[in-house]
Amino acid sequence: MIRWYLPVTAIKGDYNLEAYTSFAQVYDLFMDNVPYEEWSRYIIGLMKEYGICDGTVLEYGIDDGLVLDLGCGTGNMTEMLASSGYDMIGVDNSPEMLEIAAETGYQEMPEDEILYLLQDMRELELYGSVRAVVSICDSMNYLLEETDLL
Repeated sequence: MIRWYLPVTAIKGDYNLEAYTSFAQVYDLFMDNVPYEEWSRYIIGLMKEYGICDGTVLEYGIDDGLVLDLGCGTGNMTEMLASSGYDMIGVDNSPEMLEIAAETGYQEMPEDEILYLLQDMRELELYGSVRAVVSICDSMNYLLEETDLL
């Protein structure tokens, strides 16, 4: 089951979100050359190295905790990590990108539960903690001011 939580106060700041209304529909076409599978293997290797296991591999004795995909876009990496056994939260500031992520994720993995949140990464509110945060592609390029990184 894919859960999608849309807090009313989620869209804040000076992002030009209107550009993503149409772009979300073709985003995956432009990103078809991204080696998501290779990246997911690398990320999984790093998480296991640091003791963040997927719930089935207990080599470090830690099998709990959520992983956050910050700036998840259409959810490609979120879904790959979820299908590898990680409990995932995907956060993005584009409702259109999250809509595609939720629809695609449900079609491909209806038994896995991914929580998608519509939030500005500069004002992140998770209502709890996560074991790891991943952020791939261009997500950090949207942080234009040094204060946005703090």
